[in-house]
Amino acid sequence: MSFTFINTIGDLDCLNKELLDKPFLGIDTEFRRTTKDNMKLALMQINDEEEIYLIDPLSIGSPEDHCTFLYSKKVLKIFHSLSEDIEAIYSWTGKMVKNLYDTQLANAFLNGDYTIGYSGLVSNLLDIQIDKSETRSNWIRRPLTDAQLNYAASDVEFLIEIYRRQIESLQNEDKLKWLIEEIEFNQERFLHGRADLENLSSGLTKSVERIFLSRLNSCIEEIASSNSINQTLLFSKRNQKLFFYLTMSKGLDYSLSTLPSWRSNLIETVMKKLLQDI
Repeated sequence: MSFTFINTIGDLDCLNKELLDKPFLGIDTEFRRTTKDNMKLALMQINDEEEIYLIDPLSIGSPEDHCTFLYSKKVLKIFHSLSEDIEAIYSWTGKMVKNLYDTQLANAFLNGDYTIGYSGLVSNLLDIQIDKSETRSNWIRRPLTDAQLNYAASDVEFLIEIYRRQIESLQNEDKLKWLIEEIEFNQERFLHGRADLENLSSGLTKSVERIFLSRLNSCIEEIASSNSINQTLLFSKRNQKLFFYLTMSKGLDYSLSTLPSWRSNLIETVMKKLLQDI
């Protein structure tokens, strides 16, 4: 597979200037995580629809101000399952990537699998099989093998094509704004953390709690079905329970305020009705 390897600060500067003029980019990363809070970016792959670039952060060192395309609001950055990718990039640049799109999340908003991998989505939408034999490679060791480099390049080869397949459906179903809001919500949670909800309780008997959660889950199933959204994306059973505990502890208005508005708008009426029956 053809690609350009970027391993000097000078080459990164030249590439940055080119990428700032692109409307969208497909991006993926390879990284090493040793602990929850210790992540090291080993490689960043970029497809600008004309060429694929493999950026080597280990050889470049600090990117300084030569990655401004990542923060440009004019350049859409297309990822698949972006949470760890943006965390890996943050570990290198110290800044949050802006103007994001996630093909995995988009698939769930279109009633697809919430956890589908990139290769599975490429297979489903494009009927193309991707070799995943290098998934568990050591991306820190240098030099990288030809097999590793070709694998890394393949992980961005089809991102823009998938985006083109999804975007029209998202716009037609008026869900693109939901996707953007969900991504921004997750970014805020990455930067500022999440409130500790694990020690909350409903204050109700276990039997009453089970009945309420069963009714809530049935309502979530109906809402997800009527809106053609993956149910786990809308509200997983675990998050339903945490949300219920938070509501019983601090009130519905407060708990709704902790959600992105697309989700709170879909469940607010149902929650009010269910709470009246307790």
